[in-house]
Amino acid sequence: MATTIPVSRLTLPEITEKQGLRLASEPQFFTEWQPPRPTLNPQERHYLTQVEQDYFDQLRRDTLSEGLIKLVVISPLLHLAGFYRAPYQVKLEEPVQIELTEQNETWRGRIDALVIQDRLWTVVVESKSSVFGIDQAFPQVLGYMFAAPQPERPTYGLVTNGSSYAFVKLLRRPTPLYSISDVFLLLPGSPPENQSPLETVVSILKKLSQTLE
Repeated sequence: MATTIPVSRLTLPEITEKQGLRLASEPQFFTEWQPPRPTLNPQERHYLTQVEQDYFDQLRRDTLSEGLIKLVVISPLLHLAGFYRAPYQVKLEEPVQIELTEQNETWRGRIDALVIQDRLWTVVVESKSSVFGIDQAFPQVLGYMFAAPQPERPTYGLVTNGSSYAFVKLLRRPTPLYSISDVFLLLPGSPPENQSPLETVVSILKKLSQTLE
């Protein structure tokens, strides 16, 4: 009988060993998050300013739970990226199961937010409470990404705790490889002439959607 392991309890060394996963060394493996990126219009930038204000208003009152981060931040980001419109479909708390025959294990969990285009998993979103660092989310999001139905196509992940954001790319064939983007940090009082981290995140999400069209 296979041993069932929650994806949330997996560590990066465990995933690396059991899936034969390695960190990509080639600089060109994950260029999708880098410039050039789509430019946001004034209305989109204004909307993100409001999202940022809402986030910091909530944070001043209390720690933000995973659920509140999804409501206050992630949902607006997916909206601006166009993922609520055809041909995309967003699913929340999507159950996944990964069978590891050689290890006699089954990984199970629920994805916070999953963006699908037909059968192609475009983006897997994993959020953490604002009291945790996003490094704790990387093993979990990679574990979920191994459940994507098209192993020959890249799958992208977004991890956040509300203030920090980073993207992950996983390509499972011919050899499982992954790479992580820079971390984009949202801080109060950023100079207005600079592009906000949320603008950068939305721009990358839009670029990913264009890449996969």
